[in-house]
Amino acid sequence: MALDVYLTNACNLRCKFCFNLDREDAPRIPLNDIQAILESAYALHNRYVSITGGEPFLYKEIFEVLDFAHDLGYWISILSHGGLLDQARIDRLKKYWRARIRISLDGPNRESHDLLRGDGTFDNTISKIDLLVKSGVNVGIGVTVSENNLGAVEDILNLCIDKGIAFVRCVPVARVKKGKAAHVTSSLHEELLETVIGFTIKNKDYVDLPQPDNARGPVSIDALTTRRCMAGKNFFGITPDKKIVPCPLIADHPDIPTVYFENKNSFVQIGRRMDSLFADMKDRLGGICGTCDFREVCYGGCLAEKISFDRPLSDEQPVCTKLILERIQGRFEQSDIDHIVRSWVWQIQNSLESSTTHACMRQAPYWNLNFKVHDRWSESALRFS
Repeated sequence: MALDVYLTNACNLRCKFCFNLDREDAPRIPLNDIQAILESAYALHNRYVSITGGEPFLYKEIFEVLDFAHDLGYWISILSHGGLLDQARIDRLKKYWRARIRISLDGPNRESHDLLRGDGTFDNTISKIDLLVKSGVNVGIGVTVSENNLGAVEDILNLCIDKGIAFVRCVPVARVKKGKAAHVTSSLHEELLETVIGFTIKNKDYVDLPQPDNARGPVSIDALTTRRCMAGKNFFGITPDKKIVPCPLIADHPDIPTVYFENKNSFVQIGRRMDSLFADMKDRLGGICGTCDFREVCYGGCLAEKISFDRPLSDEQPVCTKLILERIQGRFEQSDIDHIVRSWVWQIQNSLESSTTHACMRQAPYWNLNFKVHDRWSESALRFS
């Protein structure tokens, strides 16, 4: 089980496609409530937590949150624009060996990044990334991909190698709130995935692609792409007002249940409601999903993508990554594709949140690159989760 904790919706930037619209003095979760949430989720076998916002470093007690989560045993991802970091804060981050920080970077230069994040943000972001790498903190990059920067993705990935960054995640804009202004299509998803795969093949000496012991065994794209959406079952989000949402990208849809946190049973309650939502969905699916052989295990795929394309929950999947990856694989040498797909499957199966029935399309390993950078995090296979 994975958990996103939104400490606050407050942020000191006004990024073009961000779905956090609140001001800097927006509400924040009290520390004692966060501690209760983390304890309850851990008791239900949650082992991964993303500490996010808004901008999490606007939360005055963020290090108390990190101390508590790390002491419990969580693997922690901190999602930040990085602009509020200084050497003192970075020095405090160094002790969390099961933590990594993902900095938002949407372009390889001032022109492309500042277009989306604001004037002057590129130089500030790069300076903080350099400081994090120099200080030995496990640092990665998060790239929100739209029509504005799709053509720059390869340059961003090359910049990551040059900077000694540990990992990068490239994912299409979520078309919610301000993201509705983005022109995101299935074709954009396909071009992005083809770019990431092609880059991986060209830079195999730098990209970490662990293989199973039986590395010559069969490979299967189906294993990556045909599981039920994990929203509300293996994944939860906690908003600043303590609302448990099955996925923050679908939370505003009228058919999606929400529960306010009281205790660990609150997580169980929303899981049951999501089961009810999916109960007969496979029998109502339309279009390509209605005739697909995997409809009884996939249930129509990612709900967030359907909602972002303004489609009913029982409609066909507008972005089927199974079909996209099947098309892409024919454009590369089969041995290279097999090597990459084996690694993706291995990463999923060796995650503490591994499930044979549920998966998240937007959190899948094919959006990510892990580089051969050694630190304490990389000593464990769990770094890929």
